[in-house]
Amino acid sequence: MRRSLGMKSESNANGRPTSKSPSCVPDTRYGARFPWPFTWTTGVRQQPLNPGDVANLHERINHLRPRWFEGFQLNLTKGCGVNRTLGASWNLSHVTPTGFRFGGHFQRRCSDSVLTTPLVAFDVNPASLFANLVLLYRPVRSVGLALALQLQPGEQPFVDELSLQHTGLSRTSTVRCSMPGSLDWYRVSVDHLVSLNDRLCVGAEVLCECYRGEYNANVAFAGRYNRETYTLAATVSPEAFDVSCWQKVFTSLQLGSSIIVNQRQNRALGSVCYRLDHEDTIIRGSFDSDWNVGFTYSRKLTPAAYTICLSLLLCVPKNTFQCGFRIDLDSNLL
Repeated sequence: MRRSLGMKSESNANGRPTSKSPSCVPDTRYGARFPWPFTWTTGVRQQPLNPGDVANLHERINHLRPRWFEGFQLNLTKGCGVNRTLGASWNLSHVTPTGFRFGGHFQRRCSDSVLTTPLVAFDVNPASLFANLVLLYRPVRSVGLALALQLQPGEQPFVDELSLQHTGLSRTSTVRCSMPGSLDWYRVSVDHLVSLNDRLCVGAEVLCECYRGEYNANVAFAGRYNRETYTLAATVSPEAFDVSCWQKVFTSLQLGSSIIVNQRQNRALGSVCYRLDHEDTIIRGSFDSDWNVGFTYSRKLTPAAYTICLSLLLCVPKNTFQCGFRIDLDSNLL
């Protein structure tokens, strides 16, 4: 009966079967709808990625904006070990305070993304002893603590930011507190951002402020949509909104645009920025609706261990022009 179903065999000279011809009966192991050799395969679904926090929602377009400076700057960085760096800078400017500063960052133990010992970063002005201190500590992979202080002799420390962050596989929750003055001036915010899939993330932020006995509370909603070549991000609240768009035009060219409207300040600002990467050269530029136009040019000189940077900024309504030149000496570039 099996041979009647198509299972035929051939015999050799001794009468023994040698091989079997393929059967016309479909193989039901892979489903009755598809004949052999079609098989069933399971699809691949990418898990949602961690979206970061609300403060870095517009990170891609902020990475394109030029970092303006005026005057002359000389920065020196020296690596003293795996997790130890010393630095010094000298600034000569009409806009920012002129003087010399030195500092560094130290960290003893780090395992993957876990800081088993706190990372300490500081910079000090030897003339006024005014110092900035930053502490970062991540005892486990999912919990991080950050503290930024401003220290001045004879006065209480100013808390620029104190934050506690919980990072999950697809969500991030952050609590921030800032106290730049006395106890009657503080700011507290709580935000939560979650990824719905590998492209879309949404979240919300609750902000409470107190200034000289006046309290203000506000709620903002945030969202971001990521693709390989463009990103859309938006933050909306009853008093303001911020919408940004980032696009990768070519391998070396990135463009970004943003619109910011603040009803409390009765102000709106639209800007367009770009970044051009070419070998050891980086050019950033931007112009906005207030007629501020400028760019920064940065080039790494090889095989030397320093980078030069030029900054130009023009404000048409105020008829002002700023120019800056910076030299960065880094021993890690050798």
